[in-house]
Amino acid sequence: MAVPTHSSLQLDRLEALLGATWASIREAQAATIKRRSELTKSIERGSPDTSLVVFGSVAREEVTSGSDLDWILLIDGQSVPEHKEQEREIERLLLKGKFIAPGVSGVFGRMVGSQELVHNIGGEDDFNSNTTRRVLLLLESYPVGNREAYDRVRRQIVRRYLGDDRGLTHGGTDVRIPRFLLNDLTRYWRTVTVDFVYKQRADNDKKWALRNAKLRMSRKLIFAAGLAHVFFCHLDTAAEAARTALIEEKDVSLLTAYLSNELAKPPLETIAKACMELKVPKETSCAIFDSYDQFLAILNDPEKRGELEKAQTHEDLRKSAAWKEVRNVSQPFHEGLVHLFLRDNDELKQLSMTYGVF
Repeated sequence: MAVPTHSSLQLDRLEALLGATWASIREAQAATIKRRSELTKSIERGSPDTSLVVFGSVAREEVTSGSDLDWILLIDGQSVPEHKEQEREIERLLLKGKFIAPGVSGVFGRMVGSQELVHNIGGEDDFNSNTTRRVLLLLESYPVGNREAYDRVRRQIVRRYLGDDRGLTHGGTDVRIPRFLLNDLTRYWRTVTVDFVYKQRADNDKKWALRNAKLRMSRKLIFAAGLAHVFFCHLDTAAEAARTALIEEKDVSLLTAYLSNELAKPPLETIAKACMELKVPKETSCAIFDSYDQFLAILNDPEKRGELEKAQTHEDLRKSAAWKEVRNVSQPFHEGLVHLFLRDNDELKQLSMTYGVF
């Protein structure tokens, strides 16, 4: 078994408790360590007002053989001409390192200022690209080299979500759920599902099966992890002091620190924590993690991944064994998440129904 990363404590405990062996998850973690090391060696540290931020599988600790590299040069400070030179240098170094470049959508592979991320939450200026970068900066991101700008911007985004949420500090009950944050996470998830259909038409069904597979699994995983983060602001004993500060002192600083720390954990670790602390049945945990382990095995198989990349017509899908595998693993994964949030734990079920649905 591969040596686990430092951030898989709950996942380690859950695997041992269930007597499970998630070989593909462990292989992906080991591949992530290697990829991050390669990135660190390839990229210079930069200045305190910039951070190279990577997303996707490298951030989730789920690197497989065909993983690409979505990235931005995050700028937190005065914009200067040298930033464009830094962006081009990053492109050059990543190309030299033979990292797979991000897609052509324009969301990634460019420099991004912190002002839009922090201040344009909602409204006409909060374009899909801005929402995507902001939410993924919280749910699945990793800084390469200098992380000072990265840490500052993430903390300020969390402060915006909490500080502008009047219900947190002036609510009428002891249940203090950060609904501003929750609603934006939900909006992002719905945007992803709608954009999937848009890309289906715009790209003439290219990579339809692979995109659908990721929508069923990895995209759904980070949304579920986001929900868990929000609801654990109420459920987690570690957040008790933060809840007291909200209610008695109208102070969001402790909750900002708590959430910033929790959001730094990979999505699988977050879901493992929920399964452990809420003591959900073995069947639920196995449905989620066994299925996800099989999903990563599919992505790590070059032949199967290539098949998913090429399958686009109904006839392609009907003949594709890899696509059938995706469908077979995505159903128990979905059912496992349904049981986790809506069936196995009464308190989480009530929070999900009260705040997650309406």
